[in-house]
Amino acid sequence: MAIRKTAICLMVAAGVWAQQVSAQQFPVHHQHLHKYCAGTLTVDEKGIAFQGPKHHAWTWPYREIQQLTLTSQSIHILGYKDSSLKLGRDEAYTFTGAIPAAGLYARWSAALDQRFVAAGGRTGEPDGMKFPAKLLGLTKGTHSTLVFAVDVVTFGARTWRYTDIQSIASSGPFQLTVTTLDKQFRFQLKQPITEATYNQLWLDIEKKNGRIQ
Repeated sequence: MAIRKTAICLMVAAGVWAQQVSAQQFPVHHQHLHKYCAGTLTVDEKGIAFQGPKHHAWTWPYREIQQLTLTSQSIHILGYKDSSLKLGRDEAYTFTGAIPAAGLYARWSAALDQRFVAAGGRTGEPDGMKFPAKLLGLTKGTHSTLVFAVDVVTFGARTWRYTDIQSIASSGPFQLTVTTLDKQFRFQLKQPITEATYNQLWLDIEKKNGRIQ
């Protein structure tokens, strides 16, 4: 009888632990134009929800998030819905507070694609092939280190899983283009990439995506 009771207790404890792991809740401030309101943000395997005062309550399934930006003190959610107050610009929400950035980074980096931008939570660069580089933009570029790790490519705050990458291309030893499922990123390398290194990176990405054996 004692063994049975112990087993039941362990099963209940395991269930509670699994529920705690699957969902995170923490207090935040929803930033308004001039002020803010206090509420609770809930994060689980399906998406993100905010519960605040009056009518300030929203839910975002991950598929409805255009970009999710995490820092050590804030979470910024850019959705797809047009804002009637901003001339058709997409609605965006910013939450601040004691953000559990490390835990959220571990969750979102494993579950989300290139829409996740980690400006905080990640400590240092992952191990892998590293190239100091400049990400070229329309008006100005961004300087950081392009890292090809075991399963992901990172550049500053950005992380792309290999499965998010359609292809990489190089027109010269100081040029590298990464094409993801919805966007193309052009990098100006600050050190040359050899043909052998490029071929190995291309082969690793193709294998991860199952396009070659």
